[in-house]
Amino acid sequence: MSPMDRIGTTWGDAAPQWVRLLAEQCALRSQKKVAEEMGYSTTVINQVLGNKYPGDLEAVETAFNGAFLSANVNCPVLGELAAHRCLENQRRKYAATNAIRVRLFKACHGGCPHSRLHREKQS
Repeated sequence: MSPMDRIGTTWGDAAPQWVRLLAEQCALRSQKKVAEEMGYSTTVINQVLGNKYPGDLEAVETAFNGAFLSANVNCPVLGELAAHRCLENQRRKYAATNAIRVRLFKACHGGCPHSRLHREKQS
């Protein structure tokens, strides 16, 4: 079953536009390549296409928009940054390997308006 057929079956008419575009990208490349570009696993992509992803669907959408629709954020540490790269920085563990990594960790965990971590703490 093609990715487009799959979302038709699992999402029906309720499929958001970005999920339709995700399915198109998967049909053009592969789920594996799309997942790698977005910084997610193929399992996550498969679950999104199947309308069964139990995690933060908005974060997956942000990663898709950054990877495939050139969505950017204004990072307080790095300046203009692709949205999916922002999410990757948020997922990194603390490492005092260099000053930028430390600053990114502090910004991502300290109230940056783009941080998904910040939003989860407020909930």
